[in-house]
Amino acid sequence: MTQAREWAAGVWTDEQRSEERTSSAGGKTPGTGPLTSERSEPIQHREPVSHTLVVLGGSDHTAGTYQRAAKLGYRTIAVDPRPSVELADEYLTISTRAPERIAAALPDRSDIVGVLCPGNDVGLAARAFLTRHWKLADRLPESAVVPSVDKAEFRRVCTRLGLPGYGWASGRPGPDVLDQARHLRYPAVVKPVDGSGSRGVAPCAGPAGLPRAFTEALAHSPTGRVLVEEFVGGTPLTVEALVLAGAVIFHAVSERTLTPPPFFVTSSHLLPAALPPEADAALVDTLTAVCAEIGYRRGPLTVDAVLGHDGLLYPIDLSVRTGGNGLPEAIESAYGVDVAGAAVAFAAGEDVPCEPRPPRPTLVRLLSSDRAGTMTGIEGAAEVRAMPEVIDLQLFTEPGSRVEPFERADRKLGQVVFSGGSVATLRAAESAVRATLRFRLAEQDLPVPLP
Repeated sequence: MTQAREWAAGVWTDEQRSEERTSSAGGKTPGTGPLTSERSEPIQHREPVSHTLVVLGGSDHTAGTYQRAAKLGYRTIAVDPRPSVELADEYLTISTRAPERIAAALPDRSDIVGVLCPGNDVGLAARAFLTRHWKLADRLPESAVVPSVDKAEFRRVCTRLGLPGYGWASGRPGPDVLDQARHLRYPAVVKPVDGSGSRGVAPCAGPAGLPRAFTEALAHSPTGRVLVEEFVGGTPLTVEALVLAGAVIFHAVSERTLTPPPFFVTSSHLLPAALPPEADAALVDTLTAVCAEIGYRRGPLTVDAVLGHDGLLYPIDLSVRTGGNGLPEAIESAYGVDVAGAAVAFAAGEDVPCEPRPPRPTLVRLLSSDRAGTMTGIEGAAEVRAMPEVIDLQLFTEPGSRVEPFERADRKLGQVVFSGGSVATLRAAESAVRATLRFRLAEQDLPVPLP
């Protein structure tokens, strides 16, 4: 039986895979270090084999979750129609949008103790269904899923709570939405209501550009709805938080760098972000209020926000999961808090100790290409891993792979996590990596310029 046919069969185990299994990270494999800082109480390991986690998503970018689960003594089942991660114990080649099919494929599995959905929103509805279906300890409420997968619903949550906001209009493209959108302040941004990963996001300089922006957004909306938002100028931020009993027990704020319009894709995160003390205090109050409003009592939380030029913090998007783009690894480096391990413990209904240390400057740089082509070689990876400031290098491509321009978050070639004594040290190391790491494409046999 070929590997492709084994995948099509549905569930298959790690023993059926090739014996030569290697992580795409290589070298300093992420997640193999201590789960918490020296000051943190370690999350307790469970006996292996007897407890299993279902992980909704099996891309290379979810590797950290599988590694953390294994270190904590859990078996994992990767649910993904085209899994690429090679760290799970079983594989279920079903869409994460089909919870009934997932449940039917895993009958009478008393070993399943939790469900995770790391780094993307697509499987959140399935996670809510499955945690109820299997009567698990950590059940995700539907009231928390809706604002995570529907950007317009999150705007309504912010409005009800009286949070700093901006004008917006949403619905199926037509006369009513066009009329509402024409009354907004421009420039604006048009998005699919239910999109993720910067897919279908289009800037709009004025009302005349709305029809074209609607067409772009609709191509990435399963429900055929769009959201038009007034553009908020300021510093883009990402907030990663842990919530227990409705209270925020930990939060970390990173300053995001975005690619220029028209795509607005995150290209780096710098921790800790330089927030004014009053803004940080307001942030905790905001997160607590939002969690109460959506009925979210425990688990990881990721929020995109903007610190406006007026000093106010504007929430943009929310999701009840861990973030992606190397943030779990960066947060562990910066604060000594293992958010990936905490998400695993939450999902299994376990206790989650959290004792952060004073933050150490940390930077995540996403690796990408500005052009399409076929990868022929990667040079300098060993030299990069040997740099003292580089604590993690993951590569999501290999020779022979197709490369696309970095117009969406899922097109990154890899990620580098830096740690150092100052931001200046991090920037110098970032420049050194840019000069050392080279991705070559067949079409021109020249290194791709790194961002």
